[in-house]
Amino acid sequence: MENDMIIENNSVTLNINAKVYALETVYSAAYVFLDRAYVLLDGDPEKDIIVKLKPKGNEDLEKLGGEFFNELINYGDYKKRAEQTKSIREMLLQRALIANDPSLIEGSDSEFEEILDELEDDDDYLDDPEGIAIPWEEKYGKENEKKE
Repeated sequence: MENDMIIENNSVTLNINAKVYALETVYSAAYVFLDRAYVLLDGDPEKDIIVKLKPKGNEDLEKLGGEFFNELINYGDYKKRAEQTKSIREMLLQRALIANDPSLIEGSDSEFEEILDELEDDDDYLDDPEGIAIPWEEKYGKENEKKE
């Protein structure tokens, strides 16, 4: 079945090819239209999905149906890109978690453990040879007390 649009009785019925658009993509597109139209889903999610849109106000039905098909493409592309970048997002999240608490990562490999060991051994960042890490109260508070 191909994607098509039928306009009748102040509603638009869209036949959506389930081999092209997954049911979750149809749900995402339908969600966008909840404030503008009543949405009815029907059909077989393995073959074809039928979406009936009945506008809540005065809307051009052909435009409403066309916008729904555009949202299908939008969310179909979003889903595809989310699948493609899943491993990158997981890696970024893993690195953020390991920076705060390495025990949260199951089976963290030895490379991460070596980096953490190096960071723990490197206490140079605590040194203050210039004396700039002195709190303001300690540096200037005593002089003000003497003047008063």
